[in-house]
Amino acid sequence: MVNIAVVKVGGQYNHLIMRSVIDAGEESELVPLSITLHELAERGFDGVVMGGGPQRIGSEQDKLGNLEDIIKNSKVPVLALCVAHQLIAPAFGGKAGPAKQPEFGAVDVFVDDEDELLAGMGPSFKTVQSHNDEIIILPKGFEVLAHSEKCKYQVIRHATRPLFGAQFHAETMQGEKDEMIFRNFVEICRKHSRSGK
Repeated sequence: MVNIAVVKVGGQYNHLIMRSVIDAGEESELVPLSITLHELAERGFDGVVMGGGPQRIGSEQDKLGNLEDIIKNSKVPVLALCVAHQLIAPAFGGKAGPAKQPEFGAVDVFVDDEDELLAGMGPSFKTVQSHNDEIIILPKGFEVLAHSEKCKYQVIRHATRPLFGAQFHAETMQGEKDEMIFRNFVEICRKHSRSGK
């Protein structure tokens, strides 16, 4: 059985992420934004999900606790949503900032590369969006898995590590296939745990 930490970044839907993991037959715990990479490792988590939050990249990056360190150095799979997804860019030498066309409400996302995170999602799916910021320059070593009409980097992954980011609010469970993303991430954590990496 794997145990997946859900970091409380500030959004109100963290409990739904935890419920999805538990419904998939695994364990999950809510952890504070102040948690460190060392504490996550010490507690033996097999994966980390970072929920959405109200913080802005740039002006409020100091309010994101230890997320950047976890994103850069975690040895277990990480799924970063919304502002944590945006944080991936500066953490690896890219850039995030104000979107030319912010997205709100229901938005279609188009799959470029199904990969393991988007397995079974089909060529497109409806999502719930609420973002003024976005990734502007994707860092080297990352691949685009999905885009929307206004946002080039809706879902990304690191080329060699199990690090994933999604701009949309999958944690609301109001999108067409939100729960499937978490189920796929749970499977990624299971495989990683079995491999002993």
